[in-house]
Amino acid sequence: MNLRQARHNAIAPTLVIATALLLGNPSYAEVIPFRVVFENLPGVEEIEAGNIQAGIKVLEDQLNQAEQGNSGDILATLCAAYIVNASLDKAEGACNKAVEVNPSKTAYNNRGVIRAFNGDFSAAREDFEHARPRQLEAYMDELRTKDVGLVAADNFHLIDQLLAEHTATEIDASVALRSAVIEDLKD
Repeated sequence: MNLRQARHNAIAPTLVIATALLLGNPSYAEVIPFRVVFENLPGVEEIEAGNIQAGIKVLEDQLNQAEQGNSGDILATLCAAYIVNASLDKAEGACNKAVEVNPSKTAYNNRGVIRAFNGDFSAAREDFEHARPRQLEAYMDELRTKDVGLVAADNFHLIDQLLAEHTATEIDASVALRSAVIEDLKD
């Protein structure tokens, strides 16, 4: 059974698509999450709010008005929306066209997801390879200095570390200053 034939559900619709993969035993299902990516386009807010059909309509209207050379981001986002909506045939067509028009990381990632759903894991892996950063550790290090959420998460863990090493009464500004590493967050 390929993943398209398996039952699938949307979990956190704009980020994670979950599908049940039956592993040899029809009574046993494991949920495997795949993440789709949306470009920042009109219609995405509707999808994030759970109004998937309305978001798809906005995206389709944009696609009809766009020139072919400028339609790649719309197609890649529409592909993700179709996946969330379980319109897998439409998703496959939109993803293939998105990669053809504008082979972006978004287009490759979303096409990889639909290929995984279709059970073509080798092709999905190739698409994910096109979408992922070549130097993952360097990419993550850079992201950790620019993404406010990740900076705050690192700071949160530093506070936990300080509290684990000292009692709350021992920690004062001098300990925090000696422990802090100040990074320039400018581009």
